Amino acid sequence: MKLYIAEKPALALDIANALTDGKPSKKNGYFECGEDKVTWCIGHLLKSVDPEAYNPSYKQWKQDDLPLNLFPLQYEVIPDKADHTRNVINLIKEADEIVHGGDPDDEGQLLVDELILFAGYTKTVKRVLISDNTPNAVKKSLANLRDNSDFFGIYQKTYARTAGDLLYGLSMSRAYTIAAQAKGYQGVLSVGRVQTPILGLIVRRWLANQAHTSSFFYTLDGTFTVGGNTFTARLKPSEDLLKDDKGRVIDKAAIDRVGDRCKGQAATVRDCAVKEKETTPPLPFNLIKLQQHMNKRFGLTAAQTLEITQALREKYKAITYNRSDCNYLSDEQFADAPNILAALKEKPEFMHVATEPGIKSKAFDDSKISAHTAIIPTINVPDISALSDLEAKVYQAIARQYLMQFMRNKKYLEATGSVDVAGEVFSYKAKTTVDPGFETLLKGSSSENKEENDESSDDEVGTAFESVSELKAGDSGSCRETSVTEKKTTPPALFTEATLLAALVRIADFVSDPVIKKLLKDKDRDNEAEHGGIGTSATRSAIIETLKTRNFITLDKSK
Repeated sequence: MKLYIAEKPALALDIANALTDGKPSKKNGYFECGEDKVTWCIGHLLKSVDPEAYNPSYKQWKQDDLPLNLFPLQYEVIPDKADHTRNVINLIKEADEIVHGGDPDDEGQLLVDELILFAGYTKTVKRVLISDNTPNAVKKSLANLRDNSDFFGIYQKTYARTAGDLLYGLSMSRAYTIAAQAKGYQGVLSVGRVQTPILGLIVRRWLANQAHTSSFFYTLDGTFTVGGNTFTARLKPSEDLLKDDKGRVIDKAAIDRVGDRCKGQAATVRDCAVKEKETTPPLPFNLIKLQQHMNKRFGLTAAQTLEITQALREKYKAITYNRSDCNYLSDEQFADAPNILAALKEKPEFMHVATEPGIKSKAFDDSKISAHTAIIPTINVPDISALSDLEAKVYQAIARQYLMQFMRNKKYLEATGSVDVAGEVFSYKAKTTVDPGFETLLKGSSSENKEENDESSDDEVGTAFESVSELKAGDSGSCRETSVTEKKTTPPALFTEATLLAALVRIADFVSDPVIKKLLKDKDRDNEAEHGGIGTSATRSAIIETLKTRNFITLDKSK
């Protein structure tokens, strides 16, 4: 008998339907599919035993026992899942071969592997990776089984992380609680390998925000007339002007003198150019980018977005694997794209979108994917009106991001240059769109994409493209007016969930210890979505929620 073990009941039913063309026989805790059977986990069926099971002394929290010695980890059945777990273990012992159907991520690998090992199973184990729960996709995955031993490294990595988290969390929580209670604190202080650095990041930002003392800096803009064209350019501060650590002028009297000196003086254009440029569509979403997007646009928490994507995947079979940390797609998915695009175009929300199935964006790159790919729609496009309001918002965001992969690049002209006047240099930049391409789909919501591609700063000023596009080096004119603008420094912004999630994928940037910084960056060297991050796509939202429920952080929508 071949036994398929799915991570969740919904996937077990999908597998059973694929094996029987929709006619499985439901039994107590499994589906019968001819000679084979399909069962399921309900999340983790096992948990680590309490510390006192390793050593009775650990029942009391004592400094002398720290750090706790909990190796090797010992497991026991979770009490409220005991009946189902016993059924699954009995099926495992009867099986001639097992097909591991955990989700295609680290936790999914561990969740089923630990159960197989707990049952003492030593026969053949295969692995199926299912990212798309639609019937044909499930059948295709079942036809491409791999040896589970190919994923042993993932199991080991996840087991090691779990063991480390347990040892660190239990030992450090006891250490801090004992120390705090010695000073009169009542209660328990929870410490975690990921939880505490996230809390520290939030606290550090809050302290910096509270400690900020505002100061002023100044910019100088000049209005120039050259050959009948009038435009604005901004002073590039010279070395003798007093500046702050960000290169901003802080001496108002000095910059006023520069403005007075330049006003009414002859000006000469130099270093001017007009270049054709393109902006490519943003990559499809991975989970953390989707969570950031939904928080910025609609105020959804990371946990809410995760829960909604779980429903879109399991209930509606409308999207691919939702906990992905990858932004890229496979060549095989490019071949499937015409069918998905056609299915999307049947819905009124997407029928107007000008896609071209032959366009292959940079997202399609086999070299940048692993067990799973970016989150995209499946062939099973739902009726948007049948979704809840938030489900519709999340689905449409995923669909739009996918559709943009088959739209033209945005094309624009960019004019840049500088003007010499009275020994000072002013610079300008201007853009005009030639072909909006994929941005036609963004309508009024393109702010995030603009932020990613906007290179402007306090050193630059925008001006009308038509007024500078015909300028040539050596053209002469005059500086008609100058104006100094006073600006106030702002404190570091408090984290939102969107900006916190963005920080968590590059936590190394906040680390001062060079050894730890390098370790964090090295672990992500083959992962474009992470840059020395902490936590995983599957765990970050839960940890943020844990910090809320333990009253370590609070969400203040008024700030």
